[in-house]
Amino acid sequence: MIGKMKSMAAAAAMMMTGLAAAQDAAEPGWVTGTVKTAAGAPIPGAFIFIDGVLDQNMQFTTKEDGAFRIRLMPGAYLAQASLSYKWENQVYKFDLKPDSTDTFDDSTGAVRNFTWVLTGEKPQPGMGSYGGYVYVNLGYDNFFVEDPDNITFTLEPVGPLIDGSQGQTIVRKGGAPRTPDFGKILEVPVGRYKISGVYQPPGMKPQTLKFRDSWARTKGAFVEQQEILLVAEGNFCQLCASVEIESPVQPEPQ
Repeated sequence: MIGKMKSMAAAAAMMMTGLAAAQDAAEPGWVTGTVKTAAGAPIPGAFIFIDGVLDQNMQFTTKEDGAFRIRLMPGAYLAQASLSYKWENQVYKFDLKPDSTDTFDDSTGAVRNFTWVLTGEKPQPGMGSYGGYVYVNLGYDNFFVEDPDNITFTLEPVGPLIDGSQGQTIVRKGGAPRTPDFGKILEVPVGRYKISGVYQPPGMKPQTLKFRDSWARTKGAFVEQQEILLVAEGNFCQLCASVEIESPVQPEPQ
């Protein structure tokens, strides 16, 4: 009996594997695929754009199961996908990560699946990152921080991230001086956080920094833990937040 049950289970597994392979097989004349969250949940209403080499472009939105199926005219194509998502009374727009960026044509068809990710570099030919960032205004009043690489920031999630997943505490330094990323905490998943930080040059006493939200309608006092939200669109940026730091005092030796 046990051997028979094992055989039945193996046969069922083979059938499921065969079904998955069939669903993943390209069909001549069609491009198919699914859009899911990083956790594997289907995403309805995602925007699919099939970019034709000869301007034979097609558009589609995914169904309730996150799937799409688009008939192809003769020609070569590239598949792209994006998502508009309302959260915290704002509409956020995300590029979705493709499982392949290869072009395809109608003679073979293609399967192109997409995933909603909140961090990571976009594959070519895309540019930039899927993550957001926090812009940090250093040296608010009496002492300009000339060595920001000696600041360590901590971002603690407040509630779930925009995709419903549980975020993780981020401990990171800002972008390197004399680079386009200077003054930014990069690769931050969109969500709400409490930001804190410590300034400690080598051999000096650590100083706990104080922050406030640069975009708050009413700016309050600087605090050691400032709650911030990465917004859909800020001042000249997207998927971003901005804070001011009360300048630390002159460092003292340990």
